[in-house]
Amino acid sequence: MGDENLKKTLDQVISDEETKASHWAFIVKLVFFVLLAAPLSFFLIWHYLQSPLADFPITEQFVITPGSGLIEIAEQSKAAGLVRSKYLLLAELTLGNKQQTVKAGAYYFTESLTTAELAEVFFIGNPNGDLIRVTHIEGESAKSFAMRASVTLPNFSTTEFISLNSTNEGFLFPDTYFVSKDYDAIKFTDLLLTTFADKTQVLKEQSEGHALVWDEIIILASILEREANSEESKKMVSGILQNRLRLGMALQADATIEYVLDKPLSLLTAADLEIDSPYNTYLYNGLPPTAIGNPGLKAIEAVILPIESAYYFYITGRDGNFYYAKNFDEHRENIARYLR
Repeated sequence: MGDENLKKTLDQVISDEETKASHWAFIVKLVFFVLLAAPLSFFLIWHYLQSPLADFPITEQFVITPGSGLIEIAEQSKAAGLVRSKYLLLAELTLGNKQQTVKAGAYYFTESLTTAELAEVFFIGNPNGDLIRVTHIEGESAKSFAMRASVTLPNFSTTEFISLNSTNEGFLFPDTYFVSKDYDAIKFTDLLLTTFADKTQVLKEQSEGHALVWDEIIILASILEREANSEESKKMVSGILQNRLRLGMALQADATIEYVLDKPLSLLTAADLEIDSPYNTYLYNGLPPTAIGNPGLKAIEAVILPIESAYYFYITGRDGNFYYAKNFDEHRENIARYLR
């Protein structure tokens, strides 16, 4: 009986040793496989991420504006469908620049490029894609912008731009744009409308539940751009004009008459205030039918978040400061004191 137990014990030891050897053999094979597969996997992934996209935007324009950072360029390239991975492009631009810098400008591609090839193009630059600086001023009308843009852009038609944007006043985002010299009225219209939608998305969400709908907010903001001259005055005047709207009072904003007559505020006469037009906020209560210019973010924000007060009147004094009044008698006193 003892010999039999000893034999069983020896058999168990041998079995355990064989199991351990089998486990070690498996681990060795696994490590060998990982060491072999890892570089191959990395190469395949890298090759896939580097390869051009099937719908690479050939012949379309891609713009790098002066002052753009590498992260911004990588993100914009990904959004434009130029690369599969913005991180890989960022690595190429950061580690592979060889003391070069990315060149601002407008880029056109005649063939699909890998990420590495795209980075190299950005370092070389596009000598035929120099950008032209065009500024759309806050509060400016579509007509005014069109007249200025046509001076610097040879393919830009003033009449075409005005026609295209007959119903877009207020929604053409004011900003400084860097565009290629071939930009025309159609391309610029699309750029201005797209930029407006992107830049005002958060404010539009914040406006939900406001007494004014979005279009009305833009109309009032366009009035603020011409009636006020600072962030604080915009918010104050916004609160005053919204007080008047709630009571059904006429806004009596000179800027709306300036818009319809295309005449500077300083040249408006008493007769001009009698013009029969829906834009005459002396004769017609409520907001004018459209915006009277294209407001910036601060003016739109001032409509959504005005400074609330008991004031119903305001003037801009000869010193450029604003003076507010709760009633017409106080308003007349301010006029006598600060305007005469």
